[in-house]
Amino acid sequence: MEKIKPIQIMYAPGTFGHCVRWMFDRFSEGSKFKDIDSPWDEDGRAHGFKDDDFIPGKFVRGHTVKGREDSPIQNIDKVILSFDPKDLIFVERCGFYRNPGMETEKDRWKNIIGLADASFVSKTFGGNVKSKSVAKELIKIQFHDMNNHKWWSTMNEFLSNKDHYQFDIYSLWNKESLINEFDKVSEKYNLNLNIDSNVIDNVVQKIKNTHVVKTKDRANQILVAIDSKINVECKDLDIMEQAYVEAELEKIHDSVVFPYGSNWFNDTDQINEFLSTYPAYLKHMNPRLPWYKNIKNPFYLSGKLKQ
Repeated sequence: MEKIKPIQIMYAPGTFGHCVRWMFDRFSEGSKFKDIDSPWDEDGRAHGFKDDDFIPGKFVRGHTVKGREDSPIQNIDKVILSFDPKDLIFVERCGFYRNPGMETEKDRWKNIIGLADASFVSKTFGGNVKSKSVAKELIKIQFHDMNNHKWWSTMNEFLSNKDHYQFDIYSLWNKESLINEFDKVSEKYNLNLNIDSNVIDNVVQKIKNTHVVKTKDRANQILVAIDSKINVECKDLDIMEQAYVEAELEKIHDSVVFPYGSNWFNDTDQINEFLSTYPAYLKHMNPRLPWYKNIKNPFYLSGKLKQ
């Protein structure tokens, strides 16, 4: 019997990595899933299969942080579920909405706070561990200095490594593109995949209709509208998007600090009014920014996430 050469499927949490791994197995000879046309469980995830259900040792799931059971494995081929760095907010929101334990809004707040450094949370916010405002603030601190967060820095290394196959995440909501991706991976690693178009269609239809995909570009579109002085509604942005928009604007508007809390603007005209009339006497070094005018900020806050 020919020895199986493993391939590790690397992905950011929530970005449909289980589904991609399942499809690789489903399209392979000897798969136990050959009579199954859809991977989705009742929560809209592909988590309803045990590792023992997969072809042993062929397609291994993986996350980018070292020291975990599913950490990167050295010296084996890797398929990276890749994305443009400008869509970091989309990837973070995939985890925000799709990770186990994130089923309700309050669950999301609690999990965000639970992932932060407990001593930092206690010293900074006191004993409130279920607050929407605290969760948003922790997300915002993270967006101000992503390079100090192991998840993103390690993922960025994988995205930049052309020795790995960069599997286009955007293909997951386009049938022709997704078939093309599997064809290319199959050829590269001599997998002889038997791609079933019904399975592809079931996956694409599900993914493209998820909330996080349908609102994928919303936060970046709001930033463009603000810069272009075009008024659009923004009241429906979630706290992940709010934190991202505020962090991006704080980086480019000298010493402007958005107020703490989860109260939000109705439209981009209100945001531009806030920016253009921000009082000079309120301007000061932003403690959320790790650097200020190329000077290391001595007041920088770091609510580091657990890994």
